[in-house]
Amino acid sequence: MSASKKKSHPYAATFKLWRGYWSTYGGANALLKSLYLLVAVILTGLNYFTWSSNGWWEIVITTIPTLLGFTLAGLAVFLSMDSGFSKFIAGSNKKHIPSPFMGLVSSFAHFIIIQVIAFVYAITAKSLYVTVAGLPEWYYRALPTLNMISGAIGYFLFLYAIMLVLGATFAIFRISTWYEMFISALKEKERSETDSTQ
Repeated sequence: MSASKKKSHPYAATFKLWRGYWSTYGGANALLKSLYLLVAVILTGLNYFTWSSNGWWEIVITTIPTLLGFTLAGLAVFLSMDSGFSKFIAGSNKKHIPSPFMGLVSSFAHFIIIQVIAFVYAITAKSLYVTVAGLPEWYYRALPTLNMISGAIGYFLFLYAIMLVLGATFAIFRISTWYEMFISALKEKERSETDSTQ
């Protein structure tokens, strides 16, 4: 069998999409430099008495679906703004630098991914919060510590998702200012053409 006809991995296309998103978002460098990530870390420390007790996952489970609704609605609003604006901001002129269009879409993708991870983490933590008879003694001694670590991670993901609401909001605001300039330029061009024909 030739190399061109070699069967690809069944998840190859999915992994390629994930790599594309991560690259467009900016990778680990963009993640670690994020102000929203830093604020989420600080807020996690301030909310110690929430995630250090049992039941923290209930807040996450009841809140995340609303955030997902906001995210999808915001993305739908942006994608519905046409008038040639999407073409105007799409297509980067520089190699390896994403266009403003892809930058915004990757921001929303990151927002949704963090929300999904936080939600799945919370429902998994809730389902695993059980004590089973007959397990070794060291397990019961370690369980409080494991619950604390799990709570810190889960609540951090939740708070990071909330902070990304701000990130998505300001991304929409930035694009909206560009849209305003785009429409102003179109109107100015129309006025110029009207004046020239008179």
